Amino acid sequence: MKKWCKAILYIVGIGLFLSTGAGLSLEVQAEEYEDRPVTGVDEEGNVYEVESEAGVVEEGFSTFSTATEQVVNFNTKGNAKTDYKADTGDTGYTNGAYGADAAYLGTSNGQVKFLLSGVIGSVPQGDVQVINKASAKSISYYTVSGGVLKHMITTDLRYDKYASNLNCGTAPSYLKEGGQYYSYDGHYFYASDKYGAMLTDYINNNRNNSINPNTPYYNYYQYLPMRSTSSYSSSTMDTLIAGKTTSTSKMRGIGSSLTSSQNTYGVNALLTAGIAANESAWGNSNYAMQKNNLFGLNAGDSNPDDSYAYSSVSVCIKAFTETYMSKTYLNPNDGIYWGGFLGNKGSGINVKYASDPYWGEKAASMVWLLDAAGGNKDQYAYSIGIKDTFAGSHQNLLVKAGSSASSATMYSTGTQCNTSFLLLDNTAQNGFYKIASDGVLNSARTGINKDAGTYNFSSMYGYIAANSIVIVNTGRTPTGVDKFRDVNAGGWYYSYVKTVYERGIMTGMDTYTFGPAVSLSRAHFATILYRMQGSPSVSYKAVFPDVPNGYFFTSPVLWAYNNKVITGYESGKFGPSEVITREQMALMMYRYAKFCGLNTQNSANLNSYPDAGKVSDFSREAMSWAVGTGLIQGDQGTLNPQGSASRAHCATIITRFIEKYDL
Repeated sequence: MKKWCKAILYIVGIGLFLSTGAGLSLEVQAEEYEDRPVTGVDEEGNVYEVESEAGVVEEGFSTFSTATEQVVNFNTKGNAKTDYKADTGDTGYTNGAYGADAAYLGTSNGQVKFLLSGVIGSVPQGDVQVINKASAKSISYYTVSGGVLKHMITTDLRYDKYASNLNCGTAPSYLKEGGQYYSYDGHYFYASDKYGAMLTDYINNNRNNSINPNTPYYNYYQYLPMRSTSSYSSSTMDTLIAGKTTSTSKMRGIGSSLTSSQNTYGVNALLTAGIAANESAWGNSNYAMQKNNLFGLNAGDSNPDDSYAYSSVSVCIKAFTETYMSKTYLNPNDGIYWGGFLGNKGSGINVKYASDPYWGEKAASMVWLLDAAGGNKDQYAYSIGIKDTFAGSHQNLLVKAGSSASSATMYSTGTQCNTSFLLLDNTAQNGFYKIASDGVLNSARTGINKDAGTYNFSSMYGYIAANSIVIVNTGRTPTGVDKFRDVNAGGWYYSYVKTVYERGIMTGMDTYTFGPAVSLSRAHFATILYRMQGSPSVSYKAVFPDVPNGYFFTSPVLWAYNNKVITGYESGKFGPSEVITREQMALMMYRYAKFCGLNTQNSANLNSYPDAGKVSDFSREAMSWAVGTGLIQGDQGTLNPQGSASRAHCATIITRFIEKYDL
């Protein structure tokens, strides 16, 4: 129903227009798109059309009365957007037909100041209505039902009914079952008799009268950075989606595309599914059914028929994750960036995407429902840190390449409040937290690669000043191979990595990173073979000038040398930091098999491979054995003997070796 903007934004109704031509401008009047449908979401996650009309409240006194409890009514135009100026100086927009009420913060020079969905802004007095709270038949509020925090959203203050009932996750302990609480930022809650006190806090830029002044609440999936991964495999994802959709839904069978795009472009598969569910009414919208477009891409309100058509749903998912997300909305150097998470009108993707002020919360509610169906495997798994935990505070922090102020600055966060970061380590290093980079970094990790969409979970990280961050979710204590954020259960290498990790053969690059795509060094491969042998004690002796005493690889290299598993280069050096080649790995494995007394008679004729002639003489026998034994099965039809071996490929070869010889 809305439009993902790739280049230049044109705000229209409930969406954004895309222009591929720089400098193009367009003026559109609100009445041109008042016939666009407005949707709500019920507690089961069903998306349905909501009847919309201008909901002006009639009062028997001046609209701008002196009552202390007043409400801004944004639904004065029916289904049309309202532009505002945020307190950051940026322009914004909202649609009162999706969320009518906002907190009233005063009127000055013909401008009404408000707080709505996390943003403080001002709007011309003639575009909205300010009424006494007592005159409203409905006011948006939060409540707790069955231990779940629900957000009841009104779209028309004239009636006692609510268009959306959103699942916001497990309710915090300080909110009581059945209670009614007010909040226009979703973080600090006020008791039902504290509406006036809430407005006073908002005006004074504090949260002193809230129930939780020192512990702001953050809807986990609404603030989980997109640069995270889901633990669900593609087949499980299909099962979860099937449980929420009809047999004709275009969301059926997309699990493989979701996880593949996650692993390639670094966009969380479950969050992507939640966005698709909200945008396409669980795969049943016209865009989805007729054009394989699950996200309403290029579907502007005045010209919805211009929405892109895709040859398949998987092609659409690739376009969404690679181009719209990884290259654009998650790129801190792009003008569209406002934080790499779903968010609200104060920060996140929602700011520049939807005029529905609660679009981010709605997409998150879909994720909560999917995860609940899967046994809540993903909830609260990651540590999340927030800068500027209430509207009105706007720091622009620098993301550094290293954990020091003198390190190179890779990008800045922007001034938006309530910006979330995925913490890779909850312990600060020299006053800095290690975080996942929102943007795709260049190979030198000095800045953003604006032209690339491929994301590497292992190498794309940065550091941010810890004294500016509040940890709002500490994450679950990870266990097993699933703790690695760059190893997805749906990845082709998952079972191999699981085997070598559980046996203590490969333990990862750090606590949360395995580095499946990282090239393996000779020192690390020697260490792997050493661990396979039980890490025996070794006395130091100077054998190689580049293998000094006291390094992690010292004992492994000396053990391998003593047992003729390695011999080093003709120069007399070992080359511990050099990337191991595929034929070097085969040779070391061959020698290790002989050392273990295993049968090494299996061999294969390498001539069936087009690059067999490139195999070095010193490794030909070993390569024949490795191929004949099934350890090496070719690299896209070639042996690629001088090619590097990634950590995932090493895990694969080691696992095959273990299974072949029943070790």
